[in-house]
Amino acid sequence: MKKLSKKQRIIGFIAILLVAVIVAIVITTSIIRNNNQVANEGYAATSANAGSSLISNYILNGITIGGITGKMEVLNTNDATARAEDIAMGKVAYARGERIVGTRAEPISNDDLQISATNVYYADLDSTGEISVDGVIFADLAGEEESGEWGTNGRGVYTIPSETGLKQYYIKGEYTDEHFGTGKVIAPMEGTSGNDRFYVMALNNIDSSTHYWYYNAYGKLDNTISFSENDFGKGRENTEYVNNKWNDSSLPWGAHNSNDMWGLIQDEVSDGWFVPSKSEWAAFGAAFGITTSNYSSTYGLSYYYWSSSQFNANCAFNANFYSGYVFHFTVDYTSYVRLATTF
Repeated sequence: MKKLSKKQRIIGFIAILLVAVIVAIVITTSIIRNNNQVANEGYAATSANAGSSLISNYILNGITIGGITGKMEVLNTNDATARAEDIAMGKVAYARGERIVGTRAEPISNDDLQISATNVYYADLDSTGEISVDGVIFADLAGEEESGEWGTNGRGVYTIPSETGLKQYYIKGEYTDEHFGTGKVIAPMEGTSGNDRFYVMALNNIDSSTHYWYYNAYGKLDNTISFSENDFGKGRENTEYVNNKWNDSSLPWGAHNSNDMWGLIQDEVSDGWFVPSKSEWAAFGAAFGITTSNYSSTYGLSYYYWSSSQFNANCAFNANFYSGYVFHFTVDYTSYVRLATTF
């Protein structure tokens, strides 16, 4: 091996010395920085806390642990008086050492909600408890009167009136339906009084079968409504009228058939649900832009549904989604049944 010259040995020594100096500078800088951090945290390293990871900011003020005196201030909330019902629904607060989720309902305004296929609202008829969706809202009586038509045969006209003295409601949460999509859930304020504001369509048929309107009532109907007349808001009245005929012991419209829809919906009618009138069906179809091409694929609706509106002594109107307009069938024909309500 070739022996290093004197010059080479000097250069090597200088290089080693420089490396040692750089390492010393790095170590010294690190120590200074750590000491400054320790000082900033309010304590100095001592034999009592050497190697400790405790920091005074994380120790309660006035408490000493391992030679480190805490300086963390904690707000005492024991004198707080707020309860869940005092805090807006869904908001979080802390009082008396507890986490509190607000339950106070904030009433919505009386501005028209502009219901549509992209602006969906659901109804929870119960003012309290967990969300339980009862149907989709298709008409709002707040705001100005609204007229329109669904279909093109002149039978699907409707006018949604404007009401005053309405109940108060609040947003209870959010819900996603497989057909109508995601929307806010509206519920009445507990203890509220006033007129019903919303019309609600059930999300499902009463069952999976078709039913007669009233099989033996053919030729006997007596509550005829002109096919050009708007009867929005008459669904409950129509339902009560026909249901009374059904329950009349003298059977003025004929004997019951086991497949008549009225025998199927007695409990629901008692609970305030009704068969929608033809104009209420039209308002529902118009609100969501229901057509012959999307009634089934998008909204999961069946071909046609009975209304509670009569056409003549033989027929009742129906919502014919297969054809895209309001039509009529004889009462001994069969259609699907879906109910509506107000709240």
